[in-house]
Amino acid sequence: MSENTLTVYQAFDGQEIETIDMQSWSDADAMLQRATELYADRENWLPAYKRADILKHLGILMTEQQDALALLISREGGKPITDAKVEVTRAIHGVELARSHIADLVGEQIPMDLSAAGLGRLAFTVKEPIGVVLALSAFNHPLNLIIHQVVPAIAAGNPVIVKPAEDTPISCYSFIEILYEAGLPEAWCQSLVVEDLDVATALVTDSRVSFFSFIGSSRVGWMLRSKLAPGTRCALE
Repeated sequence: MSENTLTVYQAFDGQEIETIDMQSWSDADAMLQRATELYADRENWLPAYKRADILKHLGILMTEQQDALALLISREGGKPITDAKVEVTRAIHGVELARSHIADLVGEQIPMDLSAAGLGRLAFTVKEPIGVVLALSAFNHPLNLIIHQVVPAIAAGNPVIVKPAEDTPISCYSFIEILYEAGLPEAWCQSLVVEDLDVATALVTDSRVSFFSFIGSSRVGWMLRSKLAPGTRCALE
């Protein structure tokens, strides 16, 4: 663990909200290895019904805690409480949408008798989790953006590592605690705030990352995309 800490302050009056530990490369490396080993253990992948149950419970818990989540968004990001409540509502809807699509993660049959050589043969595709997902998020919607990046990855059965914006990390950390409470084993979603940009770049460009999700500036997004390991897919917003 890094010796550095990050203090998060209330946006409108500078009052301290919380101090959290920052992570070094050794911490990030350990998280990546943990996620990689989890994905490699096919026997213990989370089946669809468990993922659906977890997300159903997550939506219920977030609904029960929506006022507290809205207040946290407002405190650390400075968003008016009315807008923060809208963000929480959208986030809960995002969870419900991801859950509803789990049943759609199916393959298809391929007609083999289009040629004589394929007569009597059967071919089909199967959709599987892509692997370790790394998500770097932004400050302006500190809960809803995290939902957009993390929840679909979990719905599809992928282990996730998420790095929230340093200005607004507490909403992310609080969401992940609720996710654990909903039943997700902790290894399937890990979060960190890194101590310097070199650690973040090393994390993004590591070959163990299968999918990179980025929300932020065009300049940073395209720069990181250019440094991805061969085969890593990405989504930039």
